[in-house]
Order: sequence, then structure tokens, then C-alpha cells
Amino acid sequence: MTAALLTLVLAAPGPAPSVTGTASFVAPVSRGWTTQARAHVFVEGQRGGKLTVGDAGVACSEFTLDAGTVFPARRESSVLAHCTVSLAPGANTLRYTDASGAVEALFIRAETTGPLQDGVEPGFGPGAVHRPVVEALCARCHSLSVDGGVRDAGLPAPDGVCLDCHAALTKRKKQHGPVGQGACLVCHDPNSTPRFAVKTPVQDTCFGCHADLKLMMDKAAFRHGPAAQGRCTTCHDPHGSDEVFWLKKRPFDLCTNCHTEKRTERHVVVGFVYGDSHPLDGRPHPIKRKTDFACPACHNPHAAQARFLWQFEATERETLCRTCHVK
Repeated sequence: MTAALLTLVLAAPGPAPSVTGTASFVAPVSRGWTTQARAHVFVEGQRGGKLTVGDAGVACSEFTLDAGTVFPARRESSVLAHCTVSLAPGANTLRYTDASGAVEALFIRAETTGPLQDGVEPGFGPGAVHRPVVEALCARCHSLSVDGGVRDAGLPAPDGVCLDCHAALTKRKKQHGPVGQGACLVCHDPNSTPRFAVKTPVQDTCFGCHADLKLMMDKAAFRHGPAAQGRCTTCHDPHGSDEVFWLKKRPFDLCTNCHTEKRTERHVVVGFVYGDSHPLDGRPHPIKRKTDFACPACHNPHAAQARFLWQFEATERETLCRTCHVK
């Protein structure tokens, strides 16, 4: 297990954002963070302004605020520009430029294939959109009420509300069950502060449905580091992804994101017909049809009875090997 397994270095905060104009960011606030690759941005400024993330320009929709809107530093001639932007891992400089000048906000995307700052997973980063002051603006065009009844199965059905802004979460190739059913409130709390944070710590939320996994882990002698810390979303995207088991990357790429030495070093034994190391990627699984061979073919990513987290309840190396190599 490498030292990188439980170490995530976020980009340095850097210097204070520069302000030469009268515009102001509403969400995210400067020096906030998110775990999403795309984020909603709201900024108040003069009409005709332009938002950039790094060097990339973004076209934002905008609407005029009227005198009845409660808004920080509201100006009679201001508009609220809002759009969705893509974020690179680490620090992202958001810059809004209009006729009055420019304002910047530093926004950090935390890659969750490593541990996070305390409090990231159970909720939202600083300056989340679901704060009362921002929701008051959103409510002028969007319904934020989740009191619209329930589905036949008895599940809350806020999808018509949530999907106004979060439709992209439902378009992943492999969708997590609650998301596919529009059952957002199975995991999210509409009464939290800010609203719609996860109801309980992440692992407790996951175990609410995945009780079989909890039982297996409770009986295991050893746990994988992220699983031991309750960091399910280190490896899995709770909404869905393009990978199996809603993983955030291909299995081999995800594992070697922390176990970097496994990309190049000899593994297990030498002398295999495929080269001088056991194959780790790019081969068919010898037992499971239509499945690619990767690290989880031999190692359980959650917990096991052996120190090296061997699959198939193996506690001796030879037992593991003979699962596939019967001769």
C-alpha cells in the first residue's frame, strides 16, 4: 500500500483573488471547493460580461434582478449571470469581466480518488448553491419545492425539481439505482443546511441499501484503506458513471491512481507467457465471461480475510492462484 493511498494534496490556495470591478460572485464563494467535474456558477455584474475559467471563455445566460430580490450588494442595473462550467482537478480561477472591470474567485476541484478535506463528502463545499440567499434567486425561475407527491413505489419523486439543474447526473452510461428512479431524497436531506446535503455519513448512507456489503466487511479480517475510513465515494460515483460499479475511473487506472508503482513493476511472479509479469490489465478474465481482467480479479477492493485482500476467501497465495490456474 503506497503512501499516496490516503494522501490528497489540494492545490495551494494561492494569492487573494483580484478585484478591479464591481461584479461579485454569489456561488461559489472564493476559495470554495467541489468534488464535481462541472459546477454551477452565479455572478452579479453588469450586462454583457464574460466568465472565464482559466483561459477558456464561457457563455452565460443572464437575467435582470428587480428591486424585490434579496441579494448581497444588489445594484439596480445588475444582472445575474449563471452557467455551468467544467473544472480541472486542483485550483481553478474563475474570472468575470464586464465594463466595470474584473473580479476573480479561486475554486478548487477535489479529486475524490484520494481522501478529502474533513466534511467534503457529507455535504457541499463552502459557498454551495443551496444556501438560502442563492435559493431565493433560483426560486424566481425554478421550483425548489419537493412536496410534489410520491411515486407508486412509495419513493420521493423530486426529479422534476432536481433535474432542472442536475439533469447531467442522470445521463451517465451506468446509472446508480436511486438516481435512475428519481429518488434523490433517499440519500439527500431537503431540510439540511445547506439544503440537500447527504442525510448521514457517506458509508452509513451506502450501507442503508448495501447491507450485504456491510455484513461482508464486518466479518473480514482486513479492510481496504478507503473502505475502512468510510470513503465509498473515493472510488464510486454515487450518481453513476461510464464504468462498472459506478467507478470513477477504469479499474486499473483507479487502483494505480494510489498504487502507482503497480503500473510498471513486476507483479506476483516472473516468467508468464504474456511477459515477465502477471498481466494486470487488457486481458479477458479467465473465469468471468465478458469481463476484463484487472486488479479486482485477485484483490477485493473492500475487505478480505488476507492481508493483501485476496478474492475468493483465499488466505494462502497458492489457493488464490489455483482458482484460475488449476494445473
